[in-house]
Amino acid sequence: MLFGGMNEKHSPLIIGFGSQGKAWAMNLRDSGFNVSFGLRENSRSKSEVEKLGFSWRSLDEALPTHNLILLLIPDHEHLSFFETHHEIISNQARIIYAHGASILQNDLEEKFPQFTHLLLAPKAIASEVRFSFETKKKLGACYYAQNDDDKKLIREIATGIGIGDILISSSFKEETYADLMSEQSVLCSLLPYGALHSFNELINRGVKPEIAYMECWLEVKLIAKAMIDMGPTEFFKLISPNALLGGEKAQKMIFDKAYQTKLKQLCSEIWDGSFFEEVEQADFEKIRAEVELFWKDTELQKIHDQIHDKLN
Repeated sequence: MLFGGMNEKHSPLIIGFGSQGKAWAMNLRDSGFNVSFGLRENSRSKSEVEKLGFSWRSLDEALPTHNLILLLIPDHEHLSFFETHHEIISNQARIIYAHGASILQNDLEEKFPQFTHLLLAPKAIASEVRFSFETKKKLGACYYAQNDDDKKLIREIATGIGIGDILISSSFKEETYADLMSEQSVLCSLLPYGALHSFNELINRGVKPEIAYMECWLEVKLIAKAMIDMGPTEFFKLISPNALLGGEKAQKMIFDKAYQTKLKQLCSEIWDGSFFEEVEQADFEKIRAEVELFWKDTELQKIHDQIHDKLN
């Protein structure tokens, strides 16, 4: 299928000018793809899109002329996007998602079977997607595609945004469940809140906030890098005897049967669908405001604001 004299794989239409949309667009353009944006009529992103040198058209104009659509608006907007625009999207359109949650939560494959629904999920936040591309560091991702042509397309787009050899076949369900569980059990809970509780305990015992910040927050990046670079076996060979003993003591104390029970509960609520029910009922603006207010008032945030710029 040709669009403007170019093969469709070179002309993806990106829906969404958030952090992921920007990162994907800049990486794909730098890789030789002819990228454009589809925007709502009342979008406030038009001037920024133009400032970055990208072309755009309204959704009503752009959607009928593209068979390759990268849907990078927030997951909770996917259903309304299709409900509003499905009649003007070509039945041959291939839709690429960066996450599988909306597919499962809203049964999009069943509701809109005329489209080919594909997955390309980089395992990195948007800023890292762009930074890794610029510094020529490869990222990992998982994907879902049913046939060889779609797999080829996914690999071309993946290469274009900077994905390396770690491109693992998956499914919408597997990617979504694993992603949600990792966020809940480690990435957005254990790491930030574990660091905060340890920071507070040090402060309560008279340790200077700056020292507590460096020990509990700043070193997370260094430890995580060592874990990724070296792997678990070499990592535990690397750390000091005190760190080795302390780590083993703490993991036996913290990760006890009660912890395992709670971990299984988190997992069960994802697998049985009850977490999706929570998502549907949640007031995310209220939750985000409450979380931002909580962290804003922490001593850790204040120390971070004081010394972060000095470290970069």
